[in-house]
Amino acid sequence: MQQRTEIETIYRNDDVLVVYKPGNIPSAPLTCAGDEFCLVNEVRKTEPGIMNASGTLIREGGLIHRLDTPTSGLVLFALNQRSYDNLIAQQKKDLIIKQYRAVFTSKKGAPEGFIPYTGYDVASSCGYISSYFRSFGPKGAQVRPLTNPKAKNCSGVLYTTQTEAESSNSVLCTITRGFRHQIRVHMAWAGYPLAGDTLYGGDEADVFGLEAVSLTFANPSDGQVLTITL
Repeated sequence: MQQRTEIETIYRNDDVLVVYKPGNIPSAPLTCAGDEFCLVNEVRKTEPGIMNASGTLIREGGLIHRLDTPTSGLVLFALNQRSYDNLIAQQKKDLIIKQYRAVFTSKKGAPEGFIPYTGYDVASSCGYISSYFRSFGPKGAQVRPLTNPKAKNCSGVLYTTQTEAESSNSVLCTITRGFRHQIRVHMAWAGYPLAGDTLYGGDEADVFGLEAVSLTFANPSDGQVLTITL
């Protein structure tokens, strides 16, 4: 699995910017100072327009969604407040579709704290994995799936990952609404932890096995549906 190693502009118009985030770069500042190395701060050097919009956290500018630090791939920014508000509204209505390539090395049992998986084999079939989530482990660094919405510490929202077997060691995963580590946890739960994802039982790997490869959304100014792919 080869991935790009530089931040790149993949698509731009007057409303939106789509860039490629390499792995091991935080999507947004993690401190109140907001000046550390991250995708937002690197992109704003050449595209200052991403700071013309913001939500609750001004330091994130027009960032519409985040990728986990080790995850690479497409990230969407708004270039003005009107576009930001429109895209956030789309996201809340599950109208922004995100597709990822998930790469694994072997089938394994799920790590500690996972409830039994009774679904289909994601490596050979297409289907949907749905669950609620809860935090797990010291400082809630991990996530575990739940099927009972009334369980203790349950997120209370059902999250779904659509999967399509792509090759002998990769699956295409599509989501709209997303939860922290969602695809990583759903793949580990199904017995196929991602390559390099040792947090969820995956084998060591030079390249982390999750890449955002496609984004579909309506352009804020004219409603035209755009699909941006790698």
